[in-house]
Amino acid sequence: MARSRTSTFVPLLIVLGVIAVLSPQLIGKVGGLFGDSEPTLIGTGETAFLVGSDGESEAERCDADELLRNRRCDKLKVVVIDAAKMPFIARNIKLAWTDGKPAVLTRNSTKRATNRAAACGGFVAKYPRGSCDEYAFATTEQGGAGARTEEVPLREQRCQGGAVNAGYVRANIQQGEDFLVVIWSPSDIAGSAFTGDDAAKDQSCDG
Repeated sequence: MARSRTSTFVPLLIVLGVIAVLSPQLIGKVGGLFGDSEPTLIGTGETAFLVGSDGESEAERCDADELLRNRRCDKLKVVVIDAAKMPFIARNIKLAWTDGKPAVLTRNSTKRATNRAAACGGFVAKYPRGSCDEYAFATTEQGGAGARTEEVPLREQRCQGGAVNAGYVRANIQQGEDFLVVIWSPSDIAGSAFTGDDAAKDQSCDG
């Protein structure tokens, strides 16, 4: 006899309840299966940063100031995206994390051109000096056709390229190595999509 939807759903709720009681750390991962992967805020004030749910447990073991200053903590290597300089790119990353995209990525710069074409090949800018941003980054294994894309200011796009490449060097992230992406100055993340104005508080990444 076929099982009803109700009789299947009730045991599932019981299982999820047991998981929540026995291992609260798994709640975020289980929730991600249902589209609920809210990023986590770690630290306070000038050292506050945002991280995706899959990187939360690693980041929480680190001192926030040390992580941002050294771009690493113990064996954890970190690439920092500054929302004060890149508010719309930070918004795209945050939304990608919420959609279940990972905060822990694997460097593979050899795939940059292929991934960029797969993610942004059909992009047409709506605004002057608009550019396609994708997350996960094109220089990672996770980039490409499944990336989340959104239009951002071209200045931000260029700034991000420099920040990611500099992050690889600063944290000594080699090809094939995993690293964690975090968003610094999370209060400066754009609250809505780009509509033509470069609203960054700090526009020092001109180019």
